[in-house]
Amino acid sequence: MISNRITEILFRLNIKEKIEVEVLQEAFKDILEEANSQTRDVLLGALLTGIMLKGPTVNEIVALLRATLSLDSYSPENSVKITLPKNKLLVGAVGSGKKGIKTMNISTCSLLVASSVGAYTAKPGSSSTSSITGSADFMREVGANLDLSQEEMINVLLDTGIGFFSIENTIPNFDKVYGGRFYVPHALSFALAAILSPIKFDNLLYGLAHPDIELATKVIREFGINNAMVVTSTHDELHYIDEMGAYGDTKIIEMCKGGIRKLKHINSKEFFNLPQYSPIDIAQGVSKEENIKYAMDVLRGCGERAREDIVCINAGTLLYLSNIAEDLREGYNLAKNSIRKGKPLDKLLEFIERTNGEKKLFDKYYSNISKKVI
Repeated sequence: MISNRITEILFRLNIKEKIEVEVLQEAFKDILEEANSQTRDVLLGALLTGIMLKGPTVNEIVALLRATLSLDSYSPENSVKITLPKNKLLVGAVGSGKKGIKTMNISTCSLLVASSVGAYTAKPGSSSTSSITGSADFMREVGANLDLSQEEMINVLLDTGIGFFSIENTIPNFDKVYGGRFYVPHALSFALAAILSPIKFDNLLYGLAHPDIELATKVIREFGINNAMVVTSTHDELHYIDEMGAYGDTKIIEMCKGGIRKLKHINSKEFFNLPQYSPIDIAQGVSKEENIKYAMDVLRGCGERAREDIVCINAGTLLYLSNIAEDLREGYNLAKNSIRKGKPLDKLLEFIERTNGEKKLFDKYYSNISKKVI
């Protein structure tokens, strides 16, 4: 029997009437705990889609997220603070997923490039459910060992400047009723990935595959994240990706000590003096091997220019958030110079060796990538 709370919320969504957030939170918990999987899936889709059609508020999204986390008794407040060398910042890179277009591995490459310049970077992530290779898939495929304890990975981060922290078992009960069921951004996308990190960041780059980054910024602030840059980009104002873009319009909002700054728009072509790119120029490969080759080529310095440029833009943003670069343009140039010197590929190899990974897998892909053109 469907609870009265659920039907009340659905009735209100149906006519876009005001929703009481306490009732919404309990109704969503009822849906998540529904024993009949078919009924649960229908209700889950109806509620999350209905919220988006109505237009979600900060309080509504927070209520949904609190219900989500309660299923596993998870609290973002329990994330671990890492002590870095003096004057160093730990910058995280997290994306909402569910991109409007499927791209190569951008964020993984960006972290490697930024750390090769001296930044301390980390990424919470899991295996991909809709793309050929997510961050964890890519790193494992090229030989990295990600099956380390949290303490072991923290030590790797301190030694190498980069860490990958799995979130696959962070909220397992929720994953069972949610995983693989949604293919476009919805109400939980505004913050879920950002608040699941097992470690605390001094600054966060959060990418959202949806235009309302101001809403996302306000939501993550409710969960104790006070220093962040939230970004999204699009070529057609319909299909968005959860990274800084190399074409079209990129939206940026910075938050410093809880204060949210004015929304900025960047035309990447003009801002970074780039050629005219399109989504196909950064698209994912047709196979896992091709996707990894795109990334390895970029890291070595012989990648296609559009792929290198979007990685450098995002790596440069991480360098800016790390206080290594004064602005986004300087960060982009620092990233470019590091790639020219082959440092990101060296950083990847360092990470593989430090995690006691399988170098033979790295060698397999390394031997197949193009030779660098001088």
